[in-house]
Amino acid sequence: MKRTKAVDCLGKIKEKVSLKGWVANIRDHGQLFFIDFRDWSGIIQVVVNAPEGSQLHRLVSSLRKEWVVEIRGKVVKRTNKMVNSELETGKIEIQAEEVIVINKSKAIPFPLDNDGKKIDESLRLKYRFLDLRRQRLAKIMKLKHKYILAVRNWMDRNGFTEIITPLLTSTSPEGARDFIIPSRIHKGKFFVLPQAPQQFKQLLMVGGVDRYFQIAPCARDEDPRADRHAGVFYQIDMEMSFPSIDEIFQTAEKLMKDTYKSVAGGKRLVNYPFPRISYKEAMEKYGSDKPDIRFELELQEMVNLIKDKSELRIFNQAESIRLIVIPKGVEFSKKDIDNLERKAKELGAKGLAYAKVLNGSLESGISKFFEKALKQKIVKISRAKEGDLLLIMADSKKMTSKVMGQIRKVLAQKLDLVNDKELSFLWVTGFPFYEINEEGELDFGHNPFSMPKGGIKNLEEKQALEIESYQYDLVLNGYELASGSIRNHQPETLVKAFEKVGYGRKEVLEKFGGMYEAFQYGAPPHGGWAIGIDRLLMLLLDEDNIRDIYAFPKNSNGVDLLMNAPSPVGKIQLKETGIKLAKVKNAKKKGK
Repeated sequence: MKRTKAVDCLGKIKEKVSLKGWVANIRDHGQLFFIDFRDWSGIIQVVVNAPEGSQLHRLVSSLRKEWVVEIRGKVVKRTNKMVNSELETGKIEIQAEEVIVINKSKAIPFPLDNDGKKIDESLRLKYRFLDLRRQRLAKIMKLKHKYILAVRNWMDRNGFTEIITPLLTSTSPEGARDFIIPSRIHKGKFFVLPQAPQQFKQLLMVGGVDRYFQIAPCARDEDPRADRHAGVFYQIDMEMSFPSIDEIFQTAEKLMKDTYKSVAGGKRLVNYPFPRISYKEAMEKYGSDKPDIRFELELQEMVNLIKDKSELRIFNQAESIRLIVIPKGVEFSKKDIDNLERKAKELGAKGLAYAKVLNGSLESGISKFFEKALKQKIVKISRAKEGDLLLIMADSKKMTSKVMGQIRKVLAQKLDLVNDKELSFLWVTGFPFYEINEEGELDFGHNPFSMPKGGIKNLEEKQALEIESYQYDLVLNGYELASGSIRNHQPETLVKAFEKVGYGRKEVLEKFGGMYEAFQYGAPPHGGWAIGIDRLLMLLLDEDNIRDIYAFPKNSNGVDLLMNAPSPVGKIQLKETGIKLAKVKNAKKKGK
């Protein structure tokens, strides 16, 4: 008999079927057994009427969870009182005539009949092959397939060609550490896994490809986070020849609009076309280059009003004094304010002050350090209303942005300002081409292959930190979803851009000789973006951890607990690749 999937039984009422899958649960009522049968399509109830003492009774009595079985029987409707509205197949059940054990299972280490979020993640990942049987994860895998298929079909309809780029390449400054791969044939030399297909997709444009895309793996040796998977992540990678920024933006906007409902039909776009904001404005208003604009709570700069006009030294020495106005309606106790200050200090702040608007002036908190006229000016300029609470912080501009940007997010949750059914996309544009990195050195602020505004002229004549780029990010609900730019397609501009951060011309040609050479053979203007598909799905599916968007993820420390990776390799493999491991001293020895 041909195998039937559980959900397909909905169209086979009164027919005999054969189901093959797993025992999700079994309930013994003496002569009557109820089996929750599960296969890839879902769960269906199987009823076995087996007289005590019969061979069927003995067999069904021996069944355990996760045994692989075949069920042969008839599909029947349930009575109205017995319908299970929580199951897709809840209006039917199988009256079993025969049960066959295909394979047995050891006792499973955790239950599979819940979402698994309260189970220790390390245990779940060690037994991921079991965890994947969980209905929540099965649904994620199906929806991920559905979404990627929707993207591929959309790209095809809109003139894009999918092209696979190499996985073994040379190092490229994409903002993270490389994963390096030793060459056995060329000892002492290394490949790297691509941090992105950046150079290859630009070379495709030089090669005459008009519109390219790829569901591209990107390997970056970065510390994992809840919204960033360790090791490898995937992105919808796109590049176009001869585009305007408007064309690039419209392509991303239409792709999102036309595909998101395939997996998240219950959500809605807040704005279409997507609004645009400059990097400078984003940092000033929200303290972040990836702001969540589903709510207001904008930061307000008060340094020109307050500095040198209070008794507080920290205010008088500050580069920036930012405040947030919290509208009345939600009571903030002293404990609530203390918790916010504790959060601010964890982020690096020296403190977080507050004051309340009463009778057109400021009362309580920090207000005692301000003159009456200054308090009234603060209320007026901040547009605060009676009963509003003001949170105020003074520090460097970088620190007030970092801290108050995060405090803004905490407040949004407490004030219940976030609607999970809304998708609020935002373009952030005009990023600085260069920045000062954590080591205090000049570095690229974004993609090093972007075109600086003003081209080589500005690279030669302007101070590095004054130069903007044709770079942009697409933000969704406070998460960076995509990055892109109009690319640098001029060979000498490429060299000059890298020279600005300390690369010599010879070094640039050694590292990026392929790009430099290609740009001398009629390179078209081009640009594109890359959308993080796993992060997008995390947001569309309301998952709070990106690892569950992957079938076989690394844990929060970047370790594959199922396959025990990373792990040592044998001496023969090391010898073949010409690698000798240095001895690592034990730093935990006494006295160290």
